Amino acid sequence: MKNSLFKRAIATAAAVPLALTQCLTYASAVSTDTIKAPAAVQAGSDALTLNDLLYIPADKTVSKWNVTASNSLAAVQNRTGDLDITPYVEDIAGKAGAYSDAVKVILTKYIIPNGVTYEITGSNDIILKGKVTSPKQYDAYKGTPGEALKNVGDKYGVPGLINQVTFEDVDVSGEITVTIKASKLDTSTTVPVSVEFKTADGSYGAGQLPAWAKGKVLEIQAVAEKAIKEKVSADKVDAAIADYEAQIKKITDKLDKATKNINDALAKSDAQTFGNLSEGIAYVNSYLAGKGVDRKIPESGAAIAAKEIVAKAYDNGIKKIAPNGEIAITAAELGGFADSVKDINATLSSGVLTGLGTFEDAEKDAVIAYYADGSKGFTVTDSYKKITATVDYSGIKTVDAGSVDVQIERVLVTETTTTTQTTTTSSTTTTTTTSDTTSTTTDTTTTSTDTTSTSTETTTTSTDTTSTSTETTTTSTTSMPADVTVTTSVVKSYVTADTDYAFYLNTEEEFDKAQVSNVILHTSYVEGYTIDGQTIITKEGEEIKDITADINFGSATPSNTYKEDNDTFKYTVPVCGTDGQPLTDNDGKNVTVTVYIGVKGDTNLDSAADAVDASQVLAFYAKTSTQGRGVYDVILSESKLVNAPDSLYEEFAAFLSDVHHDASATVGRDAKKDSRSITANDASNILAYYSKRSAEAYKGKTDKEIWDEVLSK
Repeated sequence: MKNSLFKRAIATAAAVPLALTQCLTYASAVSTDTIKAPAAVQAGSDALTLNDLLYIPADKTVSKWNVTASNSLAAVQNRTGDLDITPYVEDIAGKAGAYSDAVKVILTKYIIPNGVTYEITGSNDIILKGKVTSPKQYDAYKGTPGEALKNVGDKYGVPGLINQVTFEDVDVSGEITVTIKASKLDTSTTVPVSVEFKTADGSYGAGQLPAWAKGKVLEIQAVAEKAIKEKVSADKVDAAIADYEAQIKKITDKLDKATKNINDALAKSDAQTFGNLSEGIAYVNSYLAGKGVDRKIPESGAAIAAKEIVAKAYDNGIKKIAPNGEIAITAAELGGFADSVKDINATLSSGVLTGLGTFEDAEKDAVIAYYADGSKGFTVTDSYKKITATVDYSGIKTVDAGSVDVQIERVLVTETTTTTQTTTTSSTTTTTTTSDTTSTTTDTTTTSTDTTSTSTETTTTSTDTTSTSTETTTTSTTSMPADVTVTTSVVKSYVTADTDYAFYLNTEEEFDKAQVSNVILHTSYVEGYTIDGQTIITKEGEEIKDITADINFGSATPSNTYKEDNDTFKYTVPVCGTDGQPLTDNDGKNVTVTVYIGVKGDTNLDSAADAVDASQVLAFYAKTSTQGRGVYDVILSESKLVNAPDSLYEEFAAFLSDVHHDASATVGRDAKKDSRSITANDASNILAYYSKRSAEAYKGKTDKEIWDEVLSK
């Protein structure tokens, strides 16, 4: 991915505006009457600070940063404008390695003159736009098709060949639009993001750009080869074409690698813990090095913020939308805050990255003071804040790329308040004074166990037992009337789970539970009682239970889920509990798995198994067996869904084509193409199935019955 010229060219139109929009969520210090203003604003400060966004009142435990940000965006006055990316040309080109010169020209000639703009809509959505125009001729910049054409011309007797060829028919122009849906901040901490590259032949998501670029390179190749055939002498033309194709293949191989990297990132699952951000960055850099990526992330948040291109983009963006100094948040502060987060837990699953960490509570002293009187049944000895950030890029291969969610909460460290309840019911003491004949009797009911006698002789005639009771809970303890009933109420119940996609045949009658792991049921509850119309909470807690073994998919099966007219073969299936009802996550959305369901033997993914599929299997077998090519050097399926030898749909086609094995055999549904044995026997069996399926004698049989018969021989 790092070496893709076209990926860099197009992404450049959005890269700088994306960096600039870091500051948009901090725009303006204005707070409306609908929310409690942060401390700095209440104190009369004119500028919004980072502490204002992290602020949580002492009597609250959940941040409303999203509402503060939403109201701030609403107050921005510079709601539209141009973004000048000229200052970043050298920085961006400098990161392009061998493509530095080409990227610089693309930026200065085909992007910047068209303008890069931003708009904050009336609903507070942030829209960034940039245009890429299409060159008619190509220069010989290193690693480009132009260089390859120049090399061939010079080598085979046509100097200046590159200047004799125009590429007007190869349209690489388009408009990239990045939409940050900040309108959602009114009610949610989740901000959806969409990325669209719109061209004359369709719209593409960011994850589809390498495949799109490869198609354009092949169009360029066709135009160039036509010119080579016309200009190079007949005795040299074959060698010239072969030479040119070899140079172009180096480019397309890098684009294929980019697509593979995207697919790997979408399929990867991982879980790691780090003491701080620097440890996490070191882990990522080690992973990238292992993948052969010659790039490193700066070693800390402060180092990232200090990068010239980041600081320059951030400062210019702040000045653009807040020219009067309404924002007092620097890039260095953001980097420093990132470095202050510790005890980081990071998980990655199917394109969703979640990071959880803790940081110091700036309002800790006020929090301790607020709970100091013990009126809540407990006191607070310490507090800290927890931040949970989730980046969902699972849709990167579509226009609706994904979302970003940030939640900030306060965690209280409590000490139980224990109340001892003592009752002396009645004590009758008879005291006789020996100096006279008068007997005095005194009845005393007391709440104290101390009794003072003034006589020389005391006789206790009756004493009732003093009863003492102590109540203690894990979080708080309170004195309770004897005639009340303590009840337990569930406040919230949700599950977290790790899921993965899987392939199925439309004849299967059960989904595989192995798609789902680490299913944890979280149940938050409170205990308390009601007296005189007032509810008294005596305990708050959360129960955590692993219910992985109990999950199911309700009544859904591959056979009843499959629809012949679904040309993507992709389905979303809810994960259910023991009652057969869908489980929900922390946002109330159904927990689901992604499945791909198809027809056994359907190599070209047209929902049928026939002679065309058999032909494609046979061609694949010939290329990988007699020509000595690897399975990932050859595309098996000619479906339009398949864009690379290692793409997801190519793996799906291999699953369907490997008819010797089904999901219950040694080579299961999760096996990759290079673990399968797709041979002439598969082609023969697909033809046998097609023949029987077309015969009148088999009209009453199911696909499964016919396949069982074919494969039993």
